[in-house]
Amino acid sequence: MSARLQGKVAIVTGASDGIGSAIARLFAAEGAKVCVADIDVERGLALVEELRAAGQQAIFANTDIADEASVNAMVEATREQLGSPDILVNNAALTPMGKSVLDVSREQWQKNFAVNVDGMWHCCRAVLPMMQAAGGGSIINIGSVHSFKIVPDSFPYAVTKHAVVGLTRTLAVEFGPDNIRVNALCPGMVETPNAFKAWEQTEDPEAIRKAIGDVHPLRRNASTEEIAYPALFLASSESSFMTGHSLVVDGGRSVLYHD
Repeated sequence: MSARLQGKVAIVTGASDGIGSAIARLFAAEGAKVCVADIDVERGLALVEELRAAGQQAIFANTDIADEASVNAMVEATREQLGSPDILVNNAALTPMGKSVLDVSREQWQKNFAVNVDGMWHCCRAVLPMMQAAGGGSIINIGSVHSFKIVPDSFPYAVTKHAVVGLTRTLAVEFGPDNIRVNALCPGMVETPNAFKAWEQTEDPEAIRKAIGDVHPLRRNASTEEIAYPALFLASSESSFMTGHSLVVDGGRSVLYHD
């Protein structure tokens, strides 16, 4: 059986660790040539070295997605070194700050939107003309359960993740005639390095980890690989008639009844 992304060129932002690195590894294993785009140079280069050592094609691009010029340079480097991008995974984002609405400054609000929304748009805007010229492509915008549910003290993260769904739907309609599919992938609680760092700040990290996991009907949190495989599905021809959709992967958390 051939690899599911054989010969495809994929850009993954925020790919140096967590969900992004799991997606980059899986896409490369499935035959894609991968641009690892991130602001973390050390870990990004280490991932590229790992992929190349496995006989896979990958490059690193030091990218600040909030800076449109940085994004444009990353996309052009991808085109020059790997080929025109067929797949874009907009994964890079700022995480919840644990603040209430009135505690968030104007600067914090603007920074969240600059990365989580503007940054995603910068990447889409840069690749869309190339995908149009190539006759199609797949864009996967990483949303969240916060795209649909409001969790206290997650402002303005939830607002930006709601915007991701709006951007996804709009682009899906506008670029559907060009055979460009745009979908959102919305994870629940995922055991990323950042999650473990947050838990380590508590008195009993393992108890907190278990308590959060127990909220889900599956009684656990997701691994990063469990988010990478749905991303692979959305990137591949297996989802060729899906666009404008938000795929929620949250262990059943969003359908659980609460008083």
